[in-house]
Amino acid sequence: MKYLIFYISLFSSAVSSAQMQKNWDAFAQKIDVTSYQGKKFRFHAAVKVLSKDPSSQAEIWARIDKSDNKMGFFYNMVDKPIRLNEWKIYSIEGKVDKGAKVLNIGGLYFENGIFSFDDFKLDIEIKKGQWLSIPLVDAGFEDDVDSVNNKWYFFHNTKGFTKSISLDSASEGRKFLKIIGENFKPEVQYGNNLSVGKYADVNGIKLYYEIYGEGAPLLLLHGNRSPIETFYKQIPELSKHFKVIAVDTRGQGKSTEDGKTYTYDLFAGDMNAFLDYLHLDSVNILGWSDGGNTGLIMAMKYPDKVRRLVTMGADVFIDTTVVAPWVFKEVENQLKEFSKDTSYASRNNWRLANLLITEPKHTFNDLKQIKCPVLVMAGQNDIIKENHTKGIAANIPNSELFIAPNQTHYFPQENPALFNKMVIDFFTKNLQSP
Repeated sequence: MKYLIFYISLFSSAVSSAQMQKNWDAFAQKIDVTSYQGKKFRFHAAVKVLSKDPSSQAEIWARIDKSDNKMGFFYNMVDKPIRLNEWKIYSIEGKVDKGAKVLNIGGLYFENGIFSFDDFKLDIEIKKGQWLSIPLVDAGFEDDVDSVNNKWYFFHNTKGFTKSISLDSASEGRKFLKIIGENFKPEVQYGNNLSVGKYADVNGIKLYYEIYGEGAPLLLLHGNRSPIETFYKQIPELSKHFKVIAVDTRGQGKSTEDGKTYTYDLFAGDMNAFLDYLHLDSVNILGWSDGGNTGLIMAMKYPDKVRRLVTMGADVFIDTTVVAPWVFKEVENQLKEFSKDTSYASRNNWRLANLLITEPKHTFNDLKQIKCPVLVMAGQNDIIKENHTKGIAANIPNSELFIAPNQTHYFPQENPALFNKMVIDFFTKNLQSP
């Protein structure tokens, strides 16, 4: 199963392929699929892209909205961006989830370029090998722009994109939807910044990293399957105060791996070696989700390397006292889906998902050996239960606790102004203390 227009892991932060900047837009049509629950679907569309800058691209996407307001199947080809300037048919296949209400299908486009869409088709398998064509409204964009605006839902109508119906060599029929993006100022793509990105050879693997700003070194550790760009709302502000070192954990983002079983202790060992590679005796650390777990282990096992530590949504061990039972069921469903695909990406995602329900394997008592100041944070509505977060803080001798009111596991993105201020204040106060 493919996931997410904005890829979200259960224990990690939401990330947009455009880093949530206002340089993209999307459109969709909604189809009632309540009577097709459990059935396979396939969605096709013709797309071509004339890119005007290296980051411009298009995708098609599909999302199931369930009757309980939860999200089901969700995929948008963000791992396979379209940049080919000739008509080609692209497809997405999936299954209509139990409890599904609506299937959204449409297109997605980024930055400066000419993005052309045509010939949308949707089929549902009503019996094995027997596919039913589902009628779509103006699937070939044969009407005028006003009609398209009424029949297709455009998410933001972002300034800088101009819609038109073109007669210039449609993929099928006479017309197609043409969207021109222009005058977008290129912005830093954290996690894919060729001007600053480097690799460090440590522990037999290559760790990708980017450095921004000057001052005391601050290491950023991201969540599960959410690499450097997860911190797109932190890096600009934190780099005004610190030398921010953002790194992709092994097997994630642009970093490589060597087949070893993933554990947070292994990740911590990588980061210890990474700091040696950078000739840094000690750093401040901000760890979010999985990154918080790794940060806690670094403070336990490599105390000289950690000046101060901020954790967000971390856990010390994993069971139903830490997260609700549904979390285990959801991850187990992910594991089943990943196991059906023999590609490297799917096998690696299986290993990373499995990490969520098998690690970490420490205890509250282990935390008592931490000597550095620690700020322990979580959202009031975090996936990590509040009592577990309080248990972490209670067992670290020199710690502070903050439960962010009305926030979730994604507090750093939901309220970056407050989150960033707390991080900066914690790392800069009483600098004469340890």
